[in-house]
Amino acid sequence: MKRYGKDEKHVIRQASEEDIPSIVSLICSEPGMWQKAWSDDVVHRALESSNGLAFVCDENAIQGFVCAHDVGFRGYVSDLVVSAQARGKGIGRCLMQRVQSELAQRGCHLVMADVWHEAMPFYESIGWAQVCSPVKLMKMDLKNAP
Repeated sequence: MKRYGKDEKHVIRQASEEDIPSIVSLICSEPGMWQKAWSDDVVHRALESSNGLAFVCDENAIQGFVCAHDVGFRGYVSDLVVSAQARGKGIGRCLMQRVQSELAQRGCHLVMADVWHEAMPFYESIGWAQVCSPVKLMKMDLKNAP
């Protein structure tokens, strides 16, 4: 199994259906990340729609998860989470290196992500830049749509 990161110390592999319970636990461990409106199969659907762009850091337990999507004209990182006790060990960096490499191989020249304010320093440390443009992020709650 290929290892990624400094000194190739982290095992990064494609996420599988068997990982779903661990991924759900990991997401739920981060306050505010799991949304009450999400259905029970949300992680299953995320893995399916990622078309091979969902990865875990597996070191005897799932320590991190990233899910991305190739939407043709750009890549999109929909989720990145690393367990609190494993932060600062390069796992997030390794997961992002893997997904960025995969997206580049598919021909994506730009990748974007929704980033929690607390994660801004991490993204900046791996070379990401905040978009300063007239583009605004908007949403619609489909459960309460007119």
